Amino acid sequence: MALTATQQTLELVKQSKSILIAFKRDWTGDDLASGLALAEVLKKIGKKTEVLCQDFKPGANLSFLSTSLVQNNLKNIQKFIISIDTSRTQLGEFYYDKSESRLNIYITPQAGQLEDKDVSTAVSNYQYDLIFIVSSPDLESLGRVYEQHADFFYTTPKINIDHSSRNEHFGDINLVNIAASSTAEIVYSLIREFDEKMIDEHIATALLAGIIMATKNFKLPNITPRTLHLASLLVAGGARREQIIQNLYQNKYLSTLKLWGRVLTRLNNDLGDRLVWSSLSALDFLETATTPEEINEVVDELIVSMPKTEAIVLLYETKKERQQTEINVLVFTIKNRDALLLTKKFNPSGTGELAKFLMADVSLAEAERLVISEIKQKFSL
Repeated sequence: MALTATQQTLELVKQSKSILIAFKRDWTGDDLASGLALAEVLKKIGKKTEVLCQDFKPGANLSFLSTSLVQNNLKNIQKFIISIDTSRTQLGEFYYDKSESRLNIYITPQAGQLEDKDVSTAVSNYQYDLIFIVSSPDLESLGRVYEQHADFFYTTPKINIDHSSRNEHFGDINLVNIAASSTAEIVYSLIREFDEKMIDEHIATALLAGIIMATKNFKLPNITPRTLHLASLLVAGGARREQIIQNLYQNKYLSTLKLWGRVLTRLNNDLGDRLVWSSLSALDFLETATTPEEINEVVDELIVSMPKTEAIVLLYETKKERQQTEINVLVFTIKNRDALLLTKKFNPSGTGELAKFLMADVSLAEAERLVISEIKQKFSL
C-alpha cells in the first residue's frame, strides 16, 4: 500500500542529516511560530536544523519565541574541493597568498614532483539534504534567498506545509490542508506522527502562539471545533497562554496606540465595508515616535473589528535622502481576495495576502486616489 504524504515526510526526515526550514519574506506570526516549533522537534531527534527568512526582523512582542534561531540568508551551502592524489607523492609544507582577484596555493612535495593529473577539483553536495517550506504559497515568495539559490531549491527534496488555498503545491511532498485555521495545526499533526511526547512547554507555546496569531485570538470565522480542541490540548501540555496574550495583546506601547488613533481618524470605507483604507504622513510617525514596522499591529485590529472587510489599504510617507518623499503602499486581503491581482497595475511584490509597492513623484493624497480607484475597479470585475 502506498505511503501517505505524512508517512513519506517521516521517511525523508529519517534519511536526512541536515534540514533547512524556510518561510516567506512577508511572514506572519503563524509562519514564524510554526517554523520554530518544527525546528525544535527536528533538533530533538538529532537533525541539524536551521531556520531561514529573508530580512527577518521580529518585533519586541515576539521576544517570547526563539527568534534568534532565524537567519536572514543562506551561507556556505556548498564547498569547493581541491583534491590531491598523494598515493605516489607525499606532501610537505603548503601555504597560500591572496591578491585582490586571485588565490594562490603553494604545495611542496616531500620528494618527487606533483603533476597536473594529481590535482582535481569538485563541488560538494549541498549543506542541507531536505527543505521544509512553511506557509509559503510558492518558491518566489521566499524572495532573494530563492532567487540566488534556485538550483538548490529545485534539486533538494522539499516538503511544503501550508493551510492557504493559494498554495501552488510546489513541494515534492505537499502537506496542505485548507480546512486548517493555521499552519501550526498542520505542524502539530506532523509532530504527533513523530512522537507526541516531544511537545514540551516551549514547543506547545510556539504552536499555540501560531494558532492565536492566525485566528486573531480566536476572533476570525476560520475557527473550527478542532482548533479549539487543539488549543486546549496545548494549554494542558504546558503552553504559556498568559505569556502569549500579554506579549501580543496587552503590552501595547502608548506610541502604537497613538498611531492606531491616527489611522482611525483618517479611515475610509466603500463597497459596503469590503474596502477600507487610511493613510499616514511622515509627520505622523515622527509625532507618535513610531515606525512603519508597527503598522501590522494596526492592520490586525482592523481585520478583527471589520468582519465584512476583504481588502485593507494603508499608504504611508517616508523621507529619503535630500528630503524626497516616497509613498509606500500596503494592501492586505482576506476572504480569498488576491492582493497582487488587485494591484497588478503598480507592479507589486509580496503574496496574495499582502502586496506592497512604492510610488514616487506623487503626493500622499494623489497616491491614495490612484490606488483606491484602481482597486475599486478590480473589485467590480
